[in-house]
Amino acid sequence: MRRGQTDRDDLYGNEVSGELGWTKAVLLEAADISAKTFDVIRKTARVRGPSHGGLSWIFNVEDMFTLIRVAEGGRFTERGKPAAAAWRTLMTEAGVKFPGE
Repeated sequence: MRRGQTDRDDLYGNEVSGELGWTKAVLLEAADISAKTFDVIRKTARVRGPSHGGLSWIFNVEDMFTLIRVAEGGRFTERGKPAAAAWRTLMTEAGVKFPGE
């Protein structure tokens, strides 16, 4: 297990300690984007992530809010908006409400 990571039940973030999160693998699959595109969005959002690969890296709810905000922004209009919509769906299914909605 990498530094900063904790034991998780499954890829969908049902953590043993109760904190919700999603793995990089789940986010890539849901958004149907490449790891390179995801990493560009993540780095632009300044969200901490794996140094290389790291499909089991968990992104928490706050990270997801930031990723979605950046993906919906002007720089990623073609690839980001569909990814953000898919991630919003994942979060909604988990019962997470977005700030201001």
